[in-house]
Amino acid sequence: MSGDLDPIDPETAVQMYLDSRRRELTDATIQAHQYRLKQFVRWYDDDGLNNLNNLSGRNLHRFRIKRREDDELANFTMKGQLATLRMFLRFCATIGEKFEQDDC
Repeated sequence: MSGDLDPIDPETAVQMYLDSRRRELTDATIQAHQYRLKQFVRWYDDDGLNNLNNLSGRNLHRFRIKRREDDELANFTMKGQLATLRMFLRFCATIGEKFEQDDC
């Protein structure tokens, strides 16, 4: 993500993501995404980070290691965690792009 973007904190980005998905996902799925992403937000805050524009591959690697080893997640649970995080990060990439006149 780029340094010339307006800063966005993880909590705001997660809320935007969940709001964008409400019409296409069931309430139970939204709750599951919210729970999984809460784990990421908590870790991100605990790591002293507060702007998703600064997220790096190294950050994601540390999060995966923490969830797998410290939280002792089963492989199936870890797959769900990472799948949700991947969808969230794709969403973040789309809201972070500069608006182009051809986009409308």
